[in-house]
Amino acid sequence: MPTTGETVLNNVRSFLAMQHIDATKRIGVAFSGGSDSLALLIALRKMYEPSFLHAMYVQHHLRPSNELEAETALNRENCQKLGVSLHILDLGKGSVAHAMQTRRGGVEEAARYLRYEALYEECNRGGCTYLATAHNADDQLETTLMRLFQASSIAALEGIRPVRIVDGYALTLIRPVLECSHAVLAEYVGLHNLVWSEDSTNTEDAYLRNTIRHTITAPILSTFTSAYDSISVMTRRFSEAGQLLQTLTDQELASVSFFPEGAVFSLSWFLALAPALRELVLFRIVAQFEQKSRVKGSFIHRLRSELENSTKEGNWTLESGPHRVILDKDVCSYCFIEHPLWQFCLPLANPQAKQVLDLGNNVIFTILPYEDAFGNDSALLALDAKQLDCAVLRSCTLSDEICLEGGTVKVTKLLSSYKIPKHLYASVPVLADRSGLVAVFARLHGGRDRLAKRFKAPLARRLTNIYSSSKRNNCSEIEKRQPR
Repeated sequence: MPTTGETVLNNVRSFLAMQHIDATKRIGVAFSGGSDSLALLIALRKMYEPSFLHAMYVQHHLRPSNELEAETALNRENCQKLGVSLHILDLGKGSVAHAMQTRRGGVEEAARYLRYEALYEECNRGGCTYLATAHNADDQLETTLMRLFQASSIAALEGIRPVRIVDGYALTLIRPVLECSHAVLAEYVGLHNLVWSEDSTNTEDAYLRNTIRHTITAPILSTFTSAYDSISVMTRRFSEAGQLLQTLTDQELASVSFFPEGAVFSLSWFLALAPALRELVLFRIVAQFEQKSRVKGSFIHRLRSELENSTKEGNWTLESGPHRVILDKDVCSYCFIEHPLWQFCLPLANPQAKQVLDLGNNVIFTILPYEDAFGNDSALLALDAKQLDCAVLRSCTLSDEICLEGGTVKVTKLLSSYKIPKHLYASVPVLADRSGLVAVFARLHGGRDRLAKRFKAPLARRLTNIYSSSKRNNCSEIEKRQPR
């Protein structure tokens, strides 16, 4: 039986040979200083001269400064003992928090995104052809479990890929110790009398991966003694199935018309697709435009469900964040709206007359006589339209305020309390006249319609009209109406 030292070194040698890694090219090594990355660096150093290795440590500024200073010093010392120069990549304080906002994700996803971007750039500067990371068999097990219970796609269940070409860079990402367990790698470091750094957050359950590591994987490994080998076999099978589905998806996407602002396809084509391809096709369409953050699986699942339950006579709109999908009979249009410019302003020449106004973007505004609509919906706004002086219907603006019974409030704050996305604020109709803001119509986006205090009718005043806004044949998160 090979020793631990032989096992790790043989695994790395075998990986490099099987993946045809060019021994004459430089390798960038992602070096956190932990036992896994230190084991990887030790193994690579036994095979390469120092000039072929480019160690990189990424500083995220997510832990106390004294811990980071001690970790950096230890990492420098270990690299010096191995004869390898260490390059510090400082992301800057607050960078992860900023990425969380712009990418609309969590701290783990934001840190990972910034870390890899920094590593790619440094590899490019350092003339590296490969970037090696120390992902191991435990990471593979945890990743597979996470994706399984997050209902990820078949392709995603391949887990951590051993090799991946990095888009936009002349760089290949490699994982030479993916078949080695964390325990074996730690033992390998111990054999070389080196001390690794410990990340204090690894003991916290605030992060999902830590929770899985501390509570789930240990019972699995004790129950299934060949769990690492089994996961390796299953991820390979999922990878093969994913590649087949990818090829079929590429072929089907030829039937989709792509434009700078979106894409168009037919409902009948979509329903004729094999069920296994439907979500993959939708994901690829949306991913063409969603560049700053991950495509949400919940949105893709909802869109698939709506399309599968539609007919050629259907007419609806589905909106979620910057995504808008419109079905008009057999034509389905997808549009990505990051910064909407749509606004409107319509004078009401006769605010008491029965009328239906098209505000654009599938928003309809209806004015009915009070007698015609009374009792239909108690949430609709009733008012005495004779009080209006030069009334206009217009888009909400950032400076708008409305005086309610509880006091004056900014309209944007009101919309935020209803959890209406900011990119939809401009599509919220407001009614205004010479006296100021009369009403806000947020119901069409899941909020409430609100009437200014001064227009709240006393019992003696006669109400003349019902004012309301809605979406034409909408099937958004709020409401769905299809032909019967």
